[in-house]
Amino acid sequence: MEEKKVIIPEVVKHEVQNIDAGNQSHPHFLDIIERLASNPNVDVEKIQRIMDMQEQIITRQAKQVYNDAMFRAQSKMPTVAKKVDNNATHSKYAGYDEILKQCQPIYTAEGFSVMFYQGHGTPEEPLEKDCNRIMADVMHKDGHTKTVHADIPVETTGIKGNANMTKTHATGSSIQYGRGYLMRMIFNIPTGDDDDGNKAGGTVYISDKQKSTIVDMIQSKEADEKKFCEYMKVDEIDKIKASDFEKAMAALRAKKEKK
Repeated sequence: MEEKKVIIPEVVKHEVQNIDAGNQSHPHFLDIIERLASNPNVDVEKIQRIMDMQEQIITRQAKQVYNDAMFRAQSKMPTVAKKVDNNATHSKYAGYDEILKQCQPIYTAEGFSVMFYQGHGTPEEPLEKDCNRIMADVMHKDGHTKTVHADIPVETTGIKGNANMTKTHATGSSIQYGRGYLMRMIFNIPTGDDDDGNKAGGTVYISDKQKSTIVDMIQSKEADEKKFCEYMKVDEIDKIKASDFEKAMAALRAKKEKK
């Protein structure tokens, strides 16, 4: 028995090629699919391939729209000052509420929304003990969604091992920090020190890494942080000038030599 050849009528083929690829709800698309389905010379597999092709085009275009919008959103992001104290590291960071206040109007104007939720470990990416996995779906109104996550430790003790908050408080704190951390990553949000204008004259302060080095040295030598700040003529470690970093370290090393 001779196999019947599957043929798509040229007029139908032409209409399929000219469907608005960015809109599968376009009335022509449904009309063409219905016409193909009613044609005895067109099998279901052929229709499925056409629909798959259309879906691939829509997905590709949605990703392009997403990327273009992300480029515009990131180019407009302000520098969010570090105002929230991290007592464990004696540093400041940009809090989630402030990030949202300054940046949400920008990314929503470009069609983005962000949904946070708590994730779980997977065989490929296990979740370490005493950590929260903060998930974020970054959605664009034209259909593309990207999911990212960050694993944030639940810290109930300070650097010296002293309890400084309850498990419930620490869990809430890690979730809030994780949301801000992800927001900075997603939209490449720059952060700076909350210096109340102290940098207007071009003063450069120590980096977070240098500050951490000083804090570790103070703790290992059991030095008095207040007296050390008085010696450096600053109110807090954050305000030590970058040019005075070696001076600060030399003073701490000298204390070790006296022991």
